[in-house]
Amino acid sequence: MDSQKDRKAAILAATLSSLWTDTEPAVRERVTAIALGDADAISDVFYAILLDRPDSNSFLSHALVQERLRPSLARWIAALFTASTDEAIAAVLEQNYQVGLIHARINIPLTLVNAGMRIIKKELSARLLAADLSRAQTASAILFISELLDTVLDNMHEAYLGDLLGNVRHQQSLKMFMSGPNLALEGERLKSSLFDWLRNTVVSFYAHEDNNHASPPPIESSDFGLWLNHKAELTFGRVTELDLIRERTGRISAKVTAAVEGGWITPAFVKELNNDVTEIAYVLGTIIEKAMEIESGRDPLTRLLTRRFMPAIFQREVAISLRHGKPFAVLLMDADHFKTINDTLGHQAGDSVLSDMAELLHTHVRAGDFVFRYGGEEFLILLTEMDEASLRVKADQLRRTVEEHRFNGAGNGLRVTASIGAALHEGHPDYEHTVRRADAALYEAKRQGRNRVVIA
Repeated sequence: MDSQKDRKAAILAATLSSLWTDTEPAVRERVTAIALGDADAISDVFYAILLDRPDSNSFLSHALVQERLRPSLARWIAALFTASTDEAIAAVLEQNYQVGLIHARINIPLTLVNAGMRIIKKELSARLLAADLSRAQTASAILFISELLDTVLDNMHEAYLGDLLGNVRHQQSLKMFMSGPNLALEGERLKSSLFDWLRNTVVSFYAHEDNNHASPPPIESSDFGLWLNHKAELTFGRVTELDLIRERTGRISAKVTAAVEGGWITPAFVKELNNDVTEIAYVLGTIIEKAMEIESGRDPLTRLLTRRFMPAIFQREVAISLRHGKPFAVLLMDADHFKTINDTLGHQAGDSVLSDMAELLHTHVRAGDFVFRYGGEEFLILLTEMDEASLRVKADQLRRTVEEHRFNGAGNGLRVTASIGAALHEGHPDYEHTVRRADAALYEAKRQGRNRVVIA
């Protein structure tokens, strides 16, 4: 825990402690009794009101969220209004700080957090007005709950804003990372993917007799299309050239659909399609030339993304998944018996294996996917736009790719296997939920004997 956080927590703790000490015991006891007795009812009202708000649907509509958060909020209310000792106050503040981090991770608007706190204030105040307190005691009690809730709200906001600012910095670093020298190579790969799509499309036009043209693969699901939808903005930011590429891509998609349905595939149309694709490739080249800057933030050994970029990337993927109904998947891969490699062949050999494995993984995923050095000998792969059947195939393909590769960790090559845990995003707004499920699946893969895939 950093010293700045400690100092701020100490100030808030002192505020809460003074609040408890300065409030009349009879008032404190009555507030505590109401909070304990009506915590469940207040929690029900809280979610009933927020679920009616259109800005909360994406956060609260998930059944698991409702199932867990209702009793969790009731416990939070009870704990908050019984925390009169220094130890209990410190525990409440730490819990609130973690809640603030979760709010930031899920991208819950601060206006929604504030609205929720107002609901709790209103419900407690209404119950106090009906309690057997004098007018002065009622005023004191309402002031007590207001100051208490405002203080813990400040605590949540501190965590929220700190995480938000850190995430903005990471997004800037991420942009620098993805704009490094390897971007030129990636650009050539993307252009190749784009022209591969064009070739496959033209072949599909003329592969059938009697002008019964087959539907070509959508450009949106090509390697280039996935990159455009999931990585392009993270790499270059919101630049006008990307808007132009998206507009051209959408226009191509509409043209192809209309041509196939109308049955008017002609040489002139194919030439026009080639010109459109060539124009996109040219614009992509100009963006890459402008974006070649000093790279920053790579893992020094594997040159992969590091964990600090996960919030920026995962929050975006969660938003895309919830908005378009195209779930992503998380793979956690762990090199089996890696400690033995380090112990018997030395750390230099172990580093060589990890470097090779990183390159192997990066080569065998799509342009729209993300590969992270998760820690030690563990890698995390975010696969965009997945379903369960595709996930099973891809995960086992990666496992076999590692198993069949000869690594350079030893003189004549080294055989290494990997265990994989995988999870499909189920709509939960907190991406950590999906990562934890993948982690549990990885643990199960190891328990079952390693060198296998387990899907959560």
